[in-house]
Amino acid sequence: GAPTDDVRHAGDLGNIVAGPNGVAEISISDMLIPLSGVHSILGRAVVVHADPDDLGRGGHELSKSTGNAGARVGCGVIGLQSSV
Repeated sequence: GAPTDDVRHAGDLGNIVAGPNGVAEISISDMLIPLSGVHSILGRAVVVHADPDDLGRGGHELSKSTGNAGARVGCGVIGLQSSV
């Protein structure tokens, strides 16, 4: 689902688009992904897929599980940067 859908996975954060240099700068605020508590996003993985997520609406067999978003092209772990 989309970030604005009533029924969605917590990890459904929407599509991002990189510029011609391959860089995407984003800022996301979401009530389903807090920075503290049992459901904190800290220490969890984020995965970037090659293609746009069809938000579960594409009719493809993978639409409901992966958004038919293609290959994984990047990943990382969410953390906090300490002040220097």
